[in-house]
Amino acid sequence: GTQSYGQALVPLPSTVAYAPRRGQCLWRLMSDPMLREKKFLKSVLSILEERSHDRNSIVRQMAVRGLGNLVYGAPEKVKKYKKFLLDILIGALHDIFSSEVIGESMKALAKVLKELKEKDIGSSFKDLTQQIRTYFDDEDDALRSMAFVLFGILARLTKRKWKIYFADQVKKSWVTLLLHLQDPNPEVSMVRPTVTYLLSKRNLPPNARGALLFLPAVEVQILPSVHCPPAESVPARLVHGCLTRIQERSWV
Repeated sequence: GTQSYGQALVPLPSTVAYAPRRGQCLWRLMSDPMLREKKFLKSVLSILEERSHDRNSIVRQMAVRGLGNLVYGAPEKVKKYKKFLLDILIGALHDIFSSEVIGESMKALAKVLKELKEKDIGSSFKDLTQQIRTYFDDEDDALRSMAFVLFGILARLTKRKWKIYFADQVKKSWVTLLLHLQDPNPEVSMVRPTVTYLLSKRNLPPNARGALLFLPAVEVQILPSVHCPPAESVPARLVHGCLTRIQERSWV
């Protein structure tokens, strides 16, 4: 109730014993419709910002989760506080002490970005895109998986302002994206929707389509969904040429 939520706003000692209680109160609080009250929301956001820098990783993780839950508690406020949210969540992607904080930040970003448009992201777009790409080959399966999910969300958001920049990021990532279609982790191999979307935005020439068939996962999982006709046997030399041509084409 209101009383228990109010207690969540009272500063608690930064100890391991208090961390779970404090963190859970914060992220649950952010899902409550009470956040639509202006005064209450500002106070909670201020505390979450402070907690996102807490020395205890559990508290940092829960604070980041709470920020993502703003989408549930007050979705109409996401755009108003977009810069505030993006600054903290992108900053959490740089957490060098806890992969859990990074993963939580990725999940929160996925929620927040779905409420925004390209123009809402502003100058944060570059830092966000570059930071996401650094996790494509991370040893942590969960981080790799979420990185591809976020990259796909950004692909759908990109319209005008960041079109050329994102095209360059796609060029740099294209081979990695294709290779991870066969990632041993099933969650990571779900990069398929992202690759499908990127392929569907390119009018690939017949030779390029055929060369892609040398990647079994592409043949089975991707080409049917982008209506590429089956190809005859293609010389192996075209594989390299295909990927080169794909990287040279501008992403639409």
